This record gives sequence, structure tokens and C-alpha cells, in this order.
Amino acid sequence: MMWDRFKSFLIADINIILHDKTLLARSLAPFVLIIILRFLFTPLSAFIFSKTGFLLDNYYSLAAITFVSVIAILPGMLYAFVLLGEKDLHIVHVEEVFLADRYKFLLMRMTISAFISFVLVMITIILAKPVPTEGWLRTLFAALLLSIQSPFVFLFICSLAEKKIEGLALSRLYWIFLIAVPSGLLLHHPWNYFTFFSPLYWISWAWIVKSPVESLIYGSIAMILTSVTAIMLYSHFFKKNVG
Repeated sequence: MMWDRFKSFLIADINIILHDKTLLARSLAPFVLIIILRFLFTPLSAFIFSKTGFLLDNYYSLAAITFVSVIAILPGMLYAFVLLGEKDLHIVHVEEVFLADRYKFLLMRMTISAFISFVLVMITIILAKPVPTEGWLRTLFAALLLSIQSPFVFLFICSLAEKKIEGLALSRLYWIFLIAVPSGLLLHHPWNYFTFFSPLYWISWAWIVKSPVESLIYGSIAMILTSVTAIMLYSHFFKKNVG
């Protein structure tokens, strides 16, 4: 029963994405970013160096970690727009689920977005090697932390937006969390304090810091920030849709 429901919603989601050019473009964005990192970054760096003497390769890990962070949250954004699109269209099966089994429906999409995010992050890491000095255990730790951000951004958009146009505005606002990654890695004390609000900032440091203890601490901070905010968003979502 649950598997049949899962398949029906997955098929419905795929159909929605395939018939919406904007959603389709968003679904292809992770692969574009992977291609840029894997095949275009080095030639671009060589070209810039030949023209200016600036070696972009020195910032490869910074750029790659930022790109991976973007890729990690894209499935959550995609699913948020699918859900908001269904609300705009008043799709029947969504209304039925919202009346009968809202919690399982929401958790299902959050789980799917996290799984897709993890797969995409691992593919990117294998192909692009953002932090080649770290072993597989640290890499897996970072990938898990990053994949959790996908259902978080899903909640962030869906709990605060009523329509796709509002969701679009919120998705742009979320880029502040992403900007915190390169900014926080580049800035020195005390300016990096302004990026402490972003879980992605702490995940980045958990990935690159040499000390395993510090890595666990930074990862824990990211989890606490994500969990506390997600609980508040989750509560707001159901008060708005159920209450």
C-alpha cells in the first residue's frame, strides 16, 4: 500500500517536472554544475592565468565546496516548487493526501529529496574531488550532513510560501545561506562571525578541518542549527495547512 502510494506520487512528480520547463531546468542544474567542475574549471583557470596571471586553481576547493553545497540543496528546492505548483493547480490527489495523511506525505518527499541529494553529492565528490586530502570517512560524513540540507530547504520554502512566486522569492533569500560558505571560508575573525548562522558554513569546516574532533564539533553545530530550525518550520507548516 505504502509502496503503491510512493510510486503514484513519484510518477506524478516526474510528470509535473517534465511538463514544466522551469522545474526541468532546475532538475538539470546539478549536472551542469558537475560538468563545470569536472571539465571546464581547469581550462578556464588556464585561460584566466594566460590573460591576467591569476591562478584560479588555487581556489578550486573553495569553488568546489560551494558548488557541492548548491547541488545538495537543489532537490529540496525542486520538490518545494513541485508542491507549491500542485497547490496553485489544486491537484486532486494532493488535496486528498492533505486531508488524509499529511505527515507521511510530507516526510516521504523530504526523504526522497534527501536521498537524491546524497546521490548527487556523492557523484560530484567522486568526479570533482573537492577536498582530495580527506579520506572516505570524512567525505561520507560531509555528504550526509549536506544531504540533510535538502529537506531543510524544502521545509523552509513550503512552510513560508503559499504560491510559487513566493517560493521563488524565498529560494533567492536562501542563497544567503549559500553565500556564507565561500564568505566564511575566506573571511578572518571577527568577520566570519556573520556567517555562523548558516549550517552550510559549519559543514564546510567539518569537511576541511584536519582535526577529527573539531570536525565532529562543527558537524554537530550544523545539525543543531538545522534540527532546531526544521522543527519550527515543520510546526509552522502544519499549523498553516491543518490548523
